[in-house]
Amino acid sequence: MLLLSGCASTQGAAYGDAPKPLHETLVQDDQYVALVEQIAKQRGTRVVWVNTPRKRVPQAVADAR
Repeated sequence: MLLLSGCASTQGAAYGDAPKPLHETLVQDDQYVALVEQIAKQRGTRVVWVNTPRKRVPQAVADAR
């Protein structure tokens, strides 16, 4: 009996309000890319980006679609 009442009380938590979606976009992190390439150039090496680093940038709600 106690086991059933414990399970019944946690059902509401599983179906609580979902977190609101954040309006953000991924853009290339130009500052980080420039820093890495500058250091590589100083050391006489070359960087070949396969997947450029990206950062999340918040977007105004009116702009998000």
